[in-house]
Amino acid sequence: MKDKALRDAREEQQELEALHRLDEECVHQQRAGNYLKAFDCMERALVLRRHFFGIESEEVVQACRALAEMCNLLAMSFLQQDNYAVTIDLLKKAEVLTQRHHSAERATTLNNLACYYRRLGKLHSAMTSLKRALELEKILENVRNAADTQLNMCAVLSQLGKHQEALEHAQEALITLQEGFIQSKHTTSTSSGEHSEDDTSNSRLDRISVMCIAYHNVGVEQEFLKDYAESVSSYKKVKNSAWVVFLILLT
Repeated sequence: MKDKALRDAREEQQELEALHRLDEECVHQQRAGNYLKAFDCMERALVLRRHFFGIESEEVVQACRALAEMCNLLAMSFLQQDNYAVTIDLLKKAEVLTQRHHSAERATTLNNLACYYRRLGKLHSAMTSLKRALELEKILENVRNAADTQLNMCAVLSQLGKHQEALEHAQEALITLQEGFIQSKHTTSTSSGEHSEDDTSNSRLDRISVMCIAYHNVGVEQEFLKDYAESVSSYKKVKNSAWVVFLILLT
Protein backbone atom coordinates (compact mmCIF):
# COMPACT_ATOMS: atom_id res chain seq x y z
CA MET A 1 0.00 0.00 0.00
CA LYS A 2 2.81 2.38 0.96
CA ASP A 3 4.75 1.50 -2.20
CA LYS A 4 1.68 2.22 -4.32
CA ALA A 5 1.18 5.61 -2.67
CA LEU A 6 4.82 6.52 -3.29
CA ARG A 7 4.55 5.36 -6.88
CA ASP A 8 1.38 7.39 -7.44
CA ALA A 9 2.97 10.47 -5.89
CA ARG A 10 6.03 10.06 -8.09
CA GLU A 11 3.89 9.69 -11.23
CA GLU A 12 1.89 12.77 -10.29
CA GLN A 13 5.06 14.78 -9.78
CA GLN A 14 6.34 13.67 -13.17
CA GLU A 15 3.08 14.72 -14.83
CA LEU A 16 3.23 18.14 -13.13
CA GLU A 17 6.77 18.56 -14.40
CA ALA A 18 5.57 17.56 -17.88
CA LEU A 19 2.86 20.23 -17.66
CA HIS A 20 5.45 22.84 -16.68
CA ARG A 21 7.66 21.82 -19.62
CA LEU A 22 4.71 22.04 -22.02
CA ASP A 23 3.91 25.57 -20.81
CA GLU A 24 7.53 26.62 -21.29
CA GLU A 25 7.67 25.04 -24.74
CA CYS A 26 4.42 26.77 -25.72
CA VAL A 27 5.85 30.19 -24.80
CA HIS A 28 9.06 29.40 -26.69
CA GLN A 29 7.20 28.32 -29.84
CA GLN A 30 4.91 31.36 -29.80
CA ARG A 31 7.89 33.70 -29.49
CA ALA A 32 9.49 31.89 -32.43
CA GLY A 33 6.29 32.27 -34.46
CA ASN A 34 5.67 28.51 -34.57
CA TYR A 35 1.98 28.71 -33.73
CA LEU A 36 1.07 25.19 -34.83
CA LYS A 37 3.66 23.72 -32.47
CA ALA A 38 2.45 26.07 -29.72
CA PHE A 39 -1.12 24.90 -30.39
CA ASP A 40 -0.05 21.26 -29.99
CA CYS A 41 1.60 22.08 -26.64
CA MET A 42 -1.51 23.91 -25.45
CA GLU A 43 -3.79 20.99 -26.34
CA ARG A 44 -1.60 18.50 -24.50
CA ALA A 45 -1.28 20.82 -21.51
CA LEU A 46 -5.07 21.23 -21.34
CA VAL A 47 -5.49 17.45 -20.99
CA LEU A 48 -3.09 17.46 -18.02
CA ARG A 49 -4.78 20.49 -16.44
CA ARG A 50 -8.17 18.80 -16.60
CA HIS A 51 -6.64 15.76 -14.89
CA PHE A 52 -4.98 17.76 -12.09
CA PHE A 53 -7.34 20.66 -11.45
CA GLY A 54 -10.79 19.59 -12.70
CA ILE A 55 -12.90 20.82 -15.62
CA GLU A 56 -14.44 23.79 -13.75
CA SER A 57 -11.18 25.00 -12.20
CA GLU A 58 -9.89 28.49 -13.02
CA GLU A 59 -6.73 26.87 -14.42
CA VAL A 60 -8.75 24.92 -16.99
CA VAL A 61 -11.18 27.77 -17.75
CA GLN A 62 -8.32 30.14 -18.63
CA ALA A 63 -6.49 27.44 -20.59
CA CYS A 64 -9.66 26.88 -22.66
CA ARG A 65 -9.83 30.61 -23.39
CA ALA A 66 -6.20 30.75 -24.53
CA LEU A 67 -6.61 27.65 -26.69
CA ALA A 68 -9.81 29.04 -28.25
CA GLU A 69 -7.94 32.23 -29.14
CA MET A 70 -5.20 30.17 -30.76
CA CYS A 71 -7.79 28.12 -32.67
CA ASN A 72 -9.28 31.32 -34.08
CA LEU A 73 -5.89 32.76 -34.98
CA LEU A 74 -4.84 29.62 -36.83
CA ALA A 75 -8.26 29.15 -38.45
CA MET A 76 -8.11 32.57 -40.10
CA SER A 77 -4.58 31.86 -41.29
CA PHE A 78 -5.67 28.58 -42.90
CA LEU A 79 -8.76 30.26 -44.38
CA GLN A 80 -6.47 32.73 -46.16
CA GLN A 81 -4.66 29.70 -47.61
CA ASP A 82 -8.01 28.21 -48.77
CA ASN A 83 -7.46 25.22 -46.47
CA TYR A 84 -11.12 24.83 -45.57
CA ALA A 85 -10.90 21.41 -43.89
CA VAL A 86 -8.39 22.58 -41.27
CA THR A 87 -10.23 25.91 -40.87
CA ILE A 88 -13.55 24.34 -39.94
CA ASP A 89 -11.85 21.78 -37.68
CA LEU A 90 -10.18 24.56 -35.70
CA LEU A 91 -13.35 26.65 -35.50
CA LYS A 92 -15.38 23.68 -34.27
CA LYS A 93 -12.76 23.13 -31.56
CA ALA A 94 -13.05 26.80 -30.59
CA GLU A 95 -16.84 26.39 -30.35
CA VAL A 96 -16.44 23.47 -27.93
CA LEU A 97 -13.83 25.35 -25.86
CA THR A 98 -16.15 28.37 -25.47
CA GLN A 99 -19.34 26.39 -24.84
CA ARG A 100 -19.50 26.98 -21.07
CA HIS A 101 -17.44 30.15 -20.61
CA HIS A 102 -15.82 32.99 -22.57
CA SER A 103 -18.75 34.57 -24.43
CA ALA A 104 -16.49 37.17 -26.07
CA GLU A 105 -14.26 34.47 -27.55
CA ARG A 106 -17.37 32.57 -28.66
CA ALA A 107 -18.61 35.68 -30.48
CA THR A 108 -15.23 35.90 -32.22
CA THR A 109 -15.52 32.23 -33.19
CA LEU A 110 -19.00 32.80 -34.64
CA ASN A 111 -17.69 35.78 -36.62
CA ASN A 112 -14.90 33.64 -38.02
CA LEU A 113 -17.36 30.86 -38.85
CA ALA A 114 -19.34 33.45 -40.80
CA CYS A 115 -16.18 34.36 -42.74
CA TYR A 116 -15.66 30.66 -43.49
CA TYR A 117 -19.25 30.16 -44.69
CA ARG A 118 -19.15 33.35 -46.73
CA ARG A 119 -15.95 32.20 -48.45
CA LEU A 120 -17.79 29.00 -49.44
CA GLY A 121 -20.79 31.00 -50.68
CA LYS A 122 -23.03 29.72 -47.86
CA LEU A 123 -24.49 33.13 -47.10
CA HIS A 124 -27.47 31.98 -45.03
CA SER A 125 -25.21 29.90 -42.78
CA ALA A 126 -22.95 32.95 -42.44
CA MET A 127 -25.91 35.09 -41.44
CA THR A 128 -27.03 32.54 -38.84
CA SER A 129 -23.57 32.61 -37.23
CA LEU A 130 -23.53 36.42 -37.22
CA LYS A 131 -26.98 36.64 -35.64
CA ARG A 132 -25.76 34.38 -32.84
CA ALA A 133 -22.67 36.57 -32.43
CA LEU A 134 -24.80 39.72 -32.23
CA GLU A 135 -27.06 38.14 -29.60
CA LEU A 136 -24.01 37.33 -27.48
CA GLU A 137 -22.50 40.78 -27.88
CA LYS A 138 -25.73 42.45 -26.76
CA ILE A 139 -25.31 40.98 -23.27
CA LEU A 140 -21.57 41.69 -23.06
CA GLU A 141 -20.02 44.99 -22.03
CA ASN A 142 -17.24 46.73 -23.95
CA VAL A 143 -16.99 44.19 -26.76
CA ARG A 144 -14.10 45.51 -28.81
CA ASN A 145 -15.13 43.86 -32.09
CA ALA A 146 -18.88 44.54 -31.98
CA ALA A 147 -18.61 46.91 -34.95
CA ASP A 148 -16.80 44.22 -36.93
CA THR A 149 -19.76 41.89 -36.45
CA GLN A 150 -22.13 44.57 -37.76
CA LEU A 151 -19.90 45.10 -40.81
CA ASN A 152 -19.72 41.37 -41.48
CA MET A 153 -23.52 41.27 -41.33
CA CYS A 154 -23.65 44.25 -43.71
CA ALA A 155 -21.43 42.42 -46.21
CA VAL A 156 -23.54 39.25 -46.14
CA LEU A 157 -26.84 41.12 -46.47
CA SER A 158 -25.43 43.14 -49.35
CA GLN A 159 -24.47 39.93 -51.17
CA LEU A 160 -28.04 38.72 -50.60
CA GLY A 161 -29.34 41.94 -52.19
CA LYS A 162 -30.85 43.23 -48.92
CA HIS A 163 -29.30 46.68 -49.20
CA GLN A 164 -31.55 48.58 -46.77
CA GLU A 165 -30.81 46.08 -44.01
CA ALA A 166 -27.13 46.11 -44.96
CA LEU A 167 -27.09 49.92 -44.68
CA GLU A 168 -28.67 49.78 -41.23
CA HIS A 169 -25.98 47.40 -39.97
CA ALA A 170 -23.20 49.57 -41.41
CA GLN A 171 -24.72 52.61 -39.69
CA GLU A 172 -24.99 50.64 -36.45
CA ALA A 173 -21.29 49.82 -36.78
CA LEU A 174 -20.51 53.55 -37.04
CA ILE A 175 -22.53 54.28 -33.89
CA THR A 176 -20.71 51.49 -32.05
CA LEU A 177 -17.33 52.83 -33.16
CA GLN A 178 -18.18 56.41 -32.18
CA GLU A 179 -19.38 55.26 -28.75
CA GLY A 180 -16.13 53.31 -28.43
CA PHE A 181 -14.05 56.42 -29.14
CA ILE A 182 -15.94 58.37 -26.48
CA GLN A 183 -15.52 55.54 -23.97
CA SER A 184 -11.83 55.19 -24.85
CA LYS A 185 -11.23 58.91 -24.37
CA HIS A 186 -12.90 58.79 -20.95
CA THR A 187 -10.96 55.65 -19.95
CA THR A 188 -7.64 57.15 -21.05
CA SER A 189 -8.21 60.33 -19.06
CA THR A 190 -9.10 58.41 -15.87
CA SER A 191 -6.71 55.44 -16.14
CA SER A 192 -3.57 55.14 -14.07
CA GLY A 193 -1.26 53.95 -16.84
CA GLU A 194 -2.49 50.37 -17.14
CA HIS A 195 -1.85 50.39 -20.89
CA SER A 196 1.15 51.76 -22.73
CA GLU A 197 0.82 54.67 -25.14
CA ASP A 198 1.74 52.33 -28.01
CA ASP A 199 -1.10 49.93 -27.13
CA THR A 200 -3.60 52.79 -26.94
CA SER A 201 -2.39 54.30 -30.21
CA ASN A 202 -2.47 50.94 -32.04
CA SER A 203 -5.97 50.22 -30.76
CA ARG A 204 -7.18 53.66 -31.87
CA LEU A 205 -5.54 53.24 -35.27
CA ASP A 206 -7.25 49.87 -35.72
CA ARG A 207 -10.66 51.29 -34.85
CA ILE A 208 -10.23 54.30 -37.17
CA SER A 209 -9.32 51.87 -39.96
CA VAL A 210 -12.54 49.96 -39.24
CA MET A 211 -14.41 53.28 -39.32
CA CYS A 212 -13.04 53.85 -42.85
CA ILE A 213 -14.52 50.49 -43.85
CA ALA A 214 -17.83 51.36 -42.17
CA TYR A 215 -18.16 54.69 -44.01
CA HIS A 216 -17.25 52.95 -47.27
CA ASN A 217 -19.89 50.27 -46.69
CA VAL A 218 -22.48 52.94 -45.88
CA GLY A 219 -21.58 54.70 -49.14
CA VAL A 220 -21.83 51.48 -51.16
CA GLU A 221 -25.26 50.60 -49.76
CA GLN A 222 -26.53 54.16 -50.28
CA GLU A 223 -25.35 53.88 -53.88
CA PHE A 224 -27.25 50.61 -54.31
CA LEU A 225 -30.32 52.38 -52.91
CA LYS A 226 -29.77 55.26 -55.40
CA ASP A 227 -29.22 57.81 -52.63
CA TYR A 228 -26.31 59.30 -54.52
CA ALA A 229 -25.90 62.57 -52.59
CA GLU A 230 -25.59 60.72 -49.26
CA SER A 231 -23.33 58.17 -50.89
CA VAL A 232 -20.88 60.87 -52.02
CA SER A 233 -20.95 62.35 -48.50
CA SER A 234 -20.08 58.95 -46.99
CA TYR A 235 -17.19 58.43 -49.41
CA LYS A 236 -15.81 61.84 -48.41
CA LYS A 237 -15.86 60.71 -44.79
CA VAL A 238 -13.77 57.68 -45.80
CA LYS A 239 -11.18 60.10 -47.16
CA ASN A 240 -11.23 62.18 -43.96
CA SER A 241 -10.87 59.09 -41.76
CA ALA A 242 -8.04 57.76 -43.93
CA TRP A 243 -6.27 61.11 -43.52
CA VAL A 244 -6.48 60.70 -39.73
CA VAL A 245 -4.90 57.24 -40.05
CA PHE A 246 -2.10 58.73 -42.15
CA LEU A 247 -1.42 61.44 -39.56
CA ILE A 248 -1.30 58.87 -36.74
CA LEU A 249 1.18 56.77 -38.72
CA LEU A 250 3.39 59.84 -39.19
CA THR A 251 3.59 60.53 -35.44
